[in-house]
Amino acid sequence: MKLFKIFCLIIFCPILLTGCFDKIELEERGIVLAIGIDKYIEENNTSIEKTGEEKRFVVSLAMPNVSEGEKSNKKDDNSENKENKSIKIGEGASVSSTMELIDSYISKNLYYGHTKVVVLGKDILEDELFLKETLDALERNNEISRKIIVLGSQNRAEDILKTVPKDEKILGIYINDFFKNNKKFSSFTYSVDLEDVISSLLSTGDIAIPSIQVIDEDIKLQGLMAIKDSKYIGYLDDATTKGLLWILDKKSLGEIAIPFENGYVSTTIFKKKIEKNFYEKDNKIICSFNISLEGNISEYYLGKNIMIDTNKYKMIEEEINNYVKAEINNSIDIIKDLDVDILNIKELIRKNEYNLYDKYNLENNNIYDYIDFDIKCTTKIKGSGSVK
Repeated sequence: MKLFKIFCLIIFCPILLTGCFDKIELEERGIVLAIGIDKYIEENNTSIEKTGEEKRFVVSLAMPNVSEGEKSNKKDDNSENKENKSIKIGEGASVSSTMELIDSYISKNLYYGHTKVVVLGKDILEDELFLKETLDALERNNEISRKIIVLGSQNRAEDILKTVPKDEKILGIYINDFFKNNKKFSSFTYSVDLEDVISSLLSTGDIAIPSIQVIDEDIKLQGLMAIKDSKYIGYLDDATTKGLLWILDKKSLGEIAIPFENGYVSTTIFKKKIEKNFYEKDNKIICSFNISLEGNISEYYLGKNIMIDTNKYKMIEEEINNYVKAEINNSIDIIKDLDVDILNIKELIRKNEYNLYDKYNLENNNIYDYIDFDIKCTTKIKGSGSVK
């Protein structure tokens, strides 16, 4: 009996140590770091993989090219950025079938577990049907994270993926690192993921997607693309974006420079708190936003310690309050003209003050016909930087 047990161990141990029989080795995977999706344009003369089905979408996949990266390390760091050659492009009737088509033409198995960003071309964003088909395909792909960053572009997404950011190697990693490293100090853009976009379009149909552009042969993240009823309706520039971010994203902080005496005073905002309240007054719903800021003086005038003059820094605090309120009100005027609820006001009123939501029938009425905004800002300067 003892010999039989030993015999069984000798036979079965090698089987247990063989691992997964169907695993795919890393070198056999085509790791996709960024996805670009555009509408198919028939007159475009492209050298893309084609199928016999109707062509509606163009899908671009950016993958790392190790050999190219090694070569670039041997070159001068000041060399001009070049077109990314590690792009696989396909065209087809749907996003999913096009991605499958690309997979069938390459030697490796496409893998989306490390995908960092998806870029949607303007023509996709302008068409409700194409946009919803695209988002549905991404959501149903089990390898694609719901937390991947979503960007819109007024260029073609294909052109964005082909452009290598200056001083960077790979677009997907650059975008991911940009938002990760600048998330607390970015006053001109913010991060929106796939889950955010899908949730907003299903609930209200309105959202603002950060914009990525090719400018002077380089990649720039700037402004927002406003989506209303699941369609692109207008571009919001940096100034408008900055005003909205004071109340749209609690993580967006940054630097404020205001005119003071004969020059400027710069303040680094390191903490922000936003309180939102809704109440009724004079047959209107008042949307009250109270922004509390804390910061340090980062630049003033050599040889002057502003903190010893109580009146001066109180004046600066009040100037910052006025500056922030003006930025917010100007941005609100612009989104009111576009008639887009990217601040999610309707949903906030429905959740927090349903009696007002029901009274003014906001489900069916234009929200901006029934609301007014009351913006308040309070700033506390905590220090004057590291000047001794």
